[in-house]
Amino acid sequence: MQSALNAHPGVVIRGENYNAFTGLWQYWNAIQDSSDRHHAGKPDHPWFGTVKLDPQSVLRDLQAHALAHVLRPKPTTTWTGFKEVRYEEAYFPDSVTLLSYLLFLQELFPELVFLFNTRDPAMAAKSGWWSDNPKAQHVLEQTNSNLEQVAGNLGELLGSQRVQIINHDQWKFDCTLVTQALAQLGFPVQDDLVSTALSTHLTHGKMPSHDAPQGDARI
Repeated sequence: MQSALNAHPGVVIRGENYNAFTGLWQYWNAIQDSSDRHHAGKPDHPWFGTVKLDPQSVLRDLQAHALAHVLRPKPTTTWTGFKEVRYEEAYFPDSVTLLSYLLFLQELFPELVFLFNTRDPAMAAKSGWWSDNPKAQHVLEQTNSNLEQVAGNLGELLGSQRVQIINHDQWKFDCTLVTQALAQLGFPVQDDLVSTALSTHLTHGKMPSHDAPQGDARI
């Protein structure tokens, strides 16, 4: 999917980043919570300085940082974004937490669109990335459930023009399902570029030891 998107002119979709933006999410939440305290101006008050905190200014700075150092769009880039796969319970224990994070992302990147790509848990559990995890299918089933719930929630909040969910086990036989979803998101999709990219098999092999499952997760 990443290759299919990047095949289009003016598009730069970066790969995984170990959920780097969750750190920004936690930081921004802390700033918001602090700024909502007693607004004390006295230096002996335990919340001294919170009156000067400006969460929206912090958010703008975080956006500039993310664009400059993570997404790094080119001067000719018209669409940018990133792929992530780390949505298991070890990263987001439930759909409410995941929804909160994704809503932060759309605050960080206004006009953000979401393309969720799921896969049959039984099939995915046999893949090179999951085959050594005895709990793989259970983890993937719960992850899919959370993603489907959150996709529905975001669709209700933002509209179908901002959120689409597709399934690998369906589009691998019919890539028009991908092009239709991308078109719904307003992406300048070209059918031939998508079909060519999706017909190319990628072999990633086993995950390196530092990315091995921790508890029930894989990321």
